[in-house]
Amino acid sequence: MGKGNRSTPEKQTLILWALLARDNAACFQNELKPEPDKADRGALEKAGLIKCERRGRYRRIWIEVTERGWAWATDHLNNDLPTGSPAGSSILQAWLTRLKAYMQARNVALAEVLGPQRARNDGSEGIAVGDATQTSDYDSLRARIRQAYFAVTGDRINTRARLCDIREKLNDIDRAALDDALKRMQREQQASLYPLDNKSEITDADRNAAIYFGGEPRHILWIER
Repeated sequence: MGKGNRSTPEKQTLILWALLARDNAACFQNELKPEPDKADRGALEKAGLIKCERRGRYRRIWIEVTERGWAWATDHLNNDLPTGSPAGSSILQAWLTRLKAYMQARNVALAEVLGPQRARNDGSEGIAVGDATQTSDYDSLRARIRQAYFAVTGDRINTRARLCDIREKLNDIDRAALDDALKRMQREQQASLYPLDNKSEITDADRNAAIYFGGEPRHILWIER
């Protein structure tokens, strides 16, 4: 990980862990603890681990972990962290909360995660059957989301589509599954989810259909390609 003028690799790693614990690994800069400064953002962006943009009426800095950032984190879970950071305990709490949600959703025991790990000895390689099924399901759902988007926008890209209209087109899909797919599309930069900045435009349907990131509602789906 690169160095900034007032940043260190240890602090950059802690910032990345804090960001990964957020919904969809994204939030506004001032919601992160420790809060990144310009040097931290510059180092992480230069390394390709995050992307930043200004959003909303007040042009706040929005930060997202990139696919390269996810891959880096997977390979560097044992990297050194700042020893004196007061943010460490809250980040640990957030990660443990995520871990609990994962185990409950997949009926995994803690001992399976923290106990001694044995390599597979069947000689097989590649993606497990369950992973392949999940990938296939996601690809199918993503295609349906795109189809609904084009139905709402009249076959146009770079056009906003209200999530309430998208949900209406896909009302046979479980909401949690649809939300997960939409969030993954944003994480993989295949779509963007935005708020309606003009409060007078927001209807009850928009509120009910919103997806939340760090407590901020998103009402609009936008696809660029």
